[in-house]
Amino acid sequence: MNTASAWEGYLRQARWFGGKGLGARVAGLTPLPWYTAGGEWPAVRSELAEIAYTDGRTEYYQLLVAYLPAGTAPAGLPVGTTTLDGLGEVDVVDAPSHPPAVAALVRALVESPPAGMDWADASQADPAAPMRLFTGEQSNTTVMIGDHTLLKLFRKLEPGRNLDAEVLGALSGSGITPDLYGVLSAGGYDLAMFCERIQGVTDGWVYATAACAAGTDITDDCRRLGVELRDLHTRLADAFGTASRPGSELASEMLRRFNAAAEQVHELEAYRHAVQLLFAAPSTGRLATQRVHGDFHLGQVLHRAVAGEAPWVIIDFEGEPLKTLAERREFDSVWRDVAGLLRSFDYARSAHPDPEGQAAREWCAAARDAFLDGYCGDHRAEPALLRAYELDKAVYEVVYEVRNRPNWAHIPWRAVQDEARRVSLDPPAATEKEQ
Repeated sequence: MNTASAWEGYLRQARWFGGKGLGARVAGLTPLPWYTAGGEWPAVRSELAEIAYTDGRTEYYQLLVAYLPAGTAPAGLPVGTTTLDGLGEVDVVDAPSHPPAVAALVRALVESPPAGMDWADASQADPAAPMRLFTGEQSNTTVMIGDHTLLKLFRKLEPGRNLDAEVLGALSGSGITPDLYGVLSAGGYDLAMFCERIQGVTDGWVYATAACAAGTDITDDCRRLGVELRDLHTRLADAFGTASRPGSELASEMLRRFNAAAEQVHELEAYRHAVQLLFAAPSTGRLATQRVHGDFHLGQVLHRAVAGEAPWVIIDFEGEPLKTLAERREFDSVWRDVAGLLRSFDYARSAHPDPEGQAAREWCAAARDAFLDGYCGDHRAEPALLRAYELDKAVYEVVYEVRNRPNWAHIPWRAVQDEARRVSLDPPAATEKEQ
């Protein structure tokens, strides 16, 4: 059979494949060396799939492939069948969906690590532990190894160090991010990482929306989240350095993004004057920049109700998936992360029985104020730069929701409209220098 064609059919329904509906085809498959020893079943290796699009673009995805004797794969798992030198006729399986294949991979990486396997603590990867696929993952694939370790398989590949692995490696032991145990690399790509699985936590979005729906006061936790984000930014600056850029460049980029958004959602044109005023405010002087999270929202934090532990753990440092690796690695203002979390609080209002009512608005305002107090400390004044980042994010959200979740589009629309009214009453003054 044509293995590439079989994988094309599989990719069309894979949650982690970003090329669905774009005329993608598998132009080639490049196998990497076997992880498992000859004669062992399942036989496991990574294969690099070259994905070609009708517009001429090319992307690379990792397929972690397990081969089993033909007819022995559990029902529903085979991508197809093929014949391989040395193995004969075999079933082709997406390895993360088959626990014995993951166990074989882990055993090989621990007992006979290839040159690209860089362990910080191999003892945390137990080949005998239960292997369970995490079904909620989107752009990557995560397998839980027992109770304490995660194997995160990177699917869409770009040359160089994966940002999540890079940041977790730099911040291991901080207590505010999971610890990194090891990274698997080959062919110039990071293919996977092993990291700590945090116990006794609740997804930040689940925690906040439940609190909003019930009218529960979580301002103390929001304040602590602000403190922890500030700590994260300090640690990132220490690990990766700092820089600066002209504020005029930021203003131009934000306006360019607005123009592109308005071409797709024409109703945004009605707010152009307010947008131009706000985006121009931080255009003078220079802007302090550093490595930031890049896609910070309530879904990127875990709430931990354990005495003596930091109440929040920050995860997923890969940045916005639509940007290139180079764009996601670029330094930015810390206010991008702050704005992202504030926008997430606004979304959390949707869980309230009356999202437009006074109680929901007061809950959101209290959460927002507490978070900003925790982040800013004694320097509580909101800079015009933060307002610009919030509006920039809301405009992006308008386009995303109109395209993907029309029933949610009113949330960012409301933010754009509120900011337009605020600008007309209180136009932000240009500043010489903002943090």
